[in-house]
Amino acid sequence: MSAGKILIVDDIDINREILAEILQNDYEILQAKNGIEAFEKIIHNHESIDLILLDIMMPEMDGYEVLETLNKSGFIDRMPVIVITAMGANENEVKALQMGAADFITKPFFPTSILKRVELHLKLRNHTKNLEKIVDANIKKASEIRDGMVDFLANIIEYRDVESGMHIKRTRIASELLLQNIISAGVMKSELAGVDINNFSKAVAMHDIGKIAIPDKILLKPDKLTSEEFEIMKKHTTFGADMINKIEGIDDSSNKIYLETCRQICLYHHENWDGRGYPEGLQEYDIPIVARIMAVADVYDSLTSKRVYREALPHDESVKIMKELSGSKFDPIILDLFLANNEKFREIA
Repeated sequence: MSAGKILIVDDIDINREILAEILQNDYEILQAKNGIEAFEKIIHNHESIDLILLDIMMPEMDGYEVLETLNKSGFIDRMPVIVITAMGANENEVKALQMGAADFITKPFFPTSILKRVELHLKLRNHTKNLEKIVDANIKKASEIRDGMVDFLANIIEYRDVESGMHIKRTRIASELLLQNIISAGVMKSELAGVDINNFSKAVAMHDIGKIAIPDKILLKPDKLTSEEFEIMKKHTTFGADMINKIEGIDDSSNKIYLETCRQICLYHHENWDGRGYPEGLQEYDIPIVARIMAVADVYDSLTSKRVYREALPHDESVKIMKELSGSKFDPIILDLFLANNEKFREIA
């Protein structure tokens, strides 16, 4: 059974044949006579090539150009390259190593040396792949724990306030749809550069987590809140951010971006475009984009849902109210995209 697949790239036929003769008893061999042909082999076999033996001095596309392209494409991270050099060509060796080559072998070829070098680098490659699998498994496990925590915390809110449970689920779906609409429209690209859609979707579920700290007599009050009660209710934004900060203090760095997204949504989803929101009175682009998106989804679902103090409003009436708040409560660009796709949000409601 083959211990791996090796691509030999050299414009001189006899060099390829000598290397193939040395390696063919232990490895599956592919051959290419120049860099262009080498990339044809790599493209069709990139999942199975384990190592490349690469000559430097070749016509059409030399070894340096191959190394440069392997770097740009990311292939060099998956398949180590051992360069082939003439005896004493030290400047070639140094340049190749600087460009990402793992090692070099010199002409004339010594079978034992070649076999040992190839064996060593394949062992290192396999060891690296195994470490990557372990890291990926740990990341997956951490993600599963995080998602479980999100669902658990969302359920706590649902148990305290039966209206909030479905509100969390609907706003999560609606916010993700709105983010996708913004991406498709090609607007706000600089702000969206740091937003991960999977992180955002999960973070939205945490937007009202601070309500855990609001007394039942206020949270479940069937009448309009007094001004004093409303001031307490407003604190759910800062309570939520404080909870996220405490989680961040005990969490590892792999979740920093996710937790920062949670914090921004918790703290700022009641800020208004005109600066008249809470808790900090931010306005326009000082409000993080994740919070501006959340604000639209949150208000729409609140309007179209039954509350302890009022009945649900019809979709058309809710949309009309929101349209009147463009440029005051809502980012006008985000609201325009909501309005353009409002029938999809009706389906979610």
